[in-house]
Amino acid sequence: MRAPREAPAVGGRELRWTRARHFIRCFHSPDRRLLPVINPFPATPMINRFQSALLFSVFSLSAVAGRPATQLAEESSAYVRAQADSAVNWLPWGEAAFARAKKEQKPVYLFIGSSSSELSRAMGRQTFSNAETATLLNETFVCVLVDREEHPELVSLYQTYLSEVKQLTGQPLNLWLTPELLPYEGAAYLPPTEEWGKSSFIKIAQQAKAAWTSDAAGCRARAGEAVTQLTTAAKLAAPAPASPEKIKTKLTAAADAWRAQFDAANGGFTEAPKALEPELLRFLLRQSPADRDAALFTLRAIATSALRDPLDGGFFRYATDVKWHLPYAQKNLGDQARTVLAFLDAAQGDEAKNFAPSARGALDYVLARLARPDGTFDAAEDATGEEFAGYYAWTEAEIDAALGADAAAFKRAHGVETAGNISADDDLAGKLKGKNLLRSTLVADAGDTSLTARLVAVRAGRAEPLRDQSATAGAHGLLLAALARAGEQLNEPRYLKAAANLLDAVKKNFFLSSEGDLRRVRSSTVPAAPVDYAALAFGCRELARAAHRPDAGELATRLLTLAGNRFLTGGGGRYYVTAATLPAGIFVRPLAVGDVPSAESLAIQAGATPEQIKAISAALLASLDEGSATPSGDLLLALALVP
Repeated sequence: MRAPREAPAVGGRELRWTRARHFIRCFHSPDRRLLPVINPFPATPMINRFQSALLFSVFSLSAVAGRPATQLAEESSAYVRAQADSAVNWLPWGEAAFARAKKEQKPVYLFIGSSSSELSRAMGRQTFSNAETATLLNETFVCVLVDREEHPELVSLYQTYLSEVKQLTGQPLNLWLTPELLPYEGAAYLPPTEEWGKSSFIKIAQQAKAAWTSDAAGCRARAGEAVTQLTTAAKLAAPAPASPEKIKTKLTAAADAWRAQFDAANGGFTEAPKALEPELLRFLLRQSPADRDAALFTLRAIATSALRDPLDGGFFRYATDVKWHLPYAQKNLGDQARTVLAFLDAAQGDEAKNFAPSARGALDYVLARLARPDGTFDAAEDATGEEFAGYYAWTEAEIDAALGADAAAFKRAHGVETAGNISADDDLAGKLKGKNLLRSTLVADAGDTSLTARLVAVRAGRAEPLRDQSATAGAHGLLLAALARAGEQLNEPRYLKAAANLLDAVKKNFFLSSEGDLRRVRSSTVPAAPVDYAALAFGCRELARAAHRPDAGELATRLLTLAGNRFLTGGGGRYYVTAATLPAGIFVRPLAVGDVPSAESLAIQAGATPEQIKAISAALLASLDEGSATPSGDLLLALALVP
């Protein structure tokens, strides 16, 4: 049995898996692998708010009495700062770590994780807090901790390394580097003990130590071979131009393949877990009537499921069951914007009344719950930690107490049952016994809206989900596009005003120069990635069109031009994630990977130059030829939108 993983799956998903206490049951995937399904609302005693904040930032902190603060305390990433008192002597990625490794001739252990990643947090609780493990790491390696949101160049480089050299995929990333910062060993998620046939972290770390101690020259030779392999992979020749006829043929075949996996009973595609898949749905809406019907059915299923929170309108990341009854308790900024675009694409003609409320609800959720005082937005609201168990769950008695005489109608509309609405087959550990996860309605009436407001007030008294503050420039660009398009299509001036305000805030918080240079994350010095430029250009283009803002259109052009000159040239229609001059610690110029949607897709939607679109579409078609029968929705949507 394979270990759980956290990686983009078929169709561009990013599904968060977990283990240990969250492991409840297994299901058979289409290829007969046994994969874990998680209970998204595990129960445990409450801990105080301060501890919760540190847990959300990544790991359960080890108690190291009297230990002075490390260099991590000054880092811009809250994820990294939270480890200032860790049992592991972490250093940030930078010259101090590089110099120490070179001086002491020690290999580097590099961990790339994320505050919103359950597996990153799991490794902290179960691995880095272990005294034996911490001692091994501290004595043998120079340990470096990286926030994956801040360093897309490292994510792209080492995801490619794991894929090309180790034939591995997934997040978070564990790397062992020579003092010259070249990889000689690596893995994705590693459990604390050997389970599901997967080696434990301590075993791989000991192997990396033994390899370096006994044969440093061999490790360097192996690293050199990996560099050669990655250098070859990064050198792309421009593929042949993509003819409209070939694109159409390939897209039709891909749509047929996806429709063959359509769940006609519940909506969505393949078996659980089920993600939102907004780009795939937007692609299918543009294909045959049968494809469009499958997409509309899925959007209705999502809009009337527990994946859409009926109290605040936000969408959860994915559902762990086939019926969309068990959502993963995390809401992300980028997911809201992408899903809004899908619902707006569907809200045409007679369907407007069915799908426009879902788009409005998600945008209202973002504006109400994720907004920051400076006009930017947080990246996520996260209730996946055990201390937030039951935040989204309700007993029938709680509903009755809050709504009184109005409770009966509300319970009928939102699937509330006396014994709870979660099947025992889906809740084998009994964590949700007797509780209900509210399901949405397609269109809520005014009376229902007043009832949900009462429940929101009750829920506000519970331990509030924590915030991931590392929203990227790209996520803000997607939100800008969603707000602008909704303002125009739904005739909502408040969304257009919010879009204009957001652009002003982005200029203040993400722009490094008047030419359009961007930072990746607010308050960070790390440069933005191609996807940030393309997404923000997309948002600016939508605002320019919806609000008749030629200045926004001119800014979109500048961003795309800068991104093209800096990242696209030489990539054969693919974007590199760094400029030609490599930053310290990067040994080969990596192609951008791991972003959904990708820079290539967003550049097409943002209206890149005809020359750029020609090169990008040819590269995307080449990827389609080389990929699976069911390519990612992002790739398919981009090709479908080629002028």
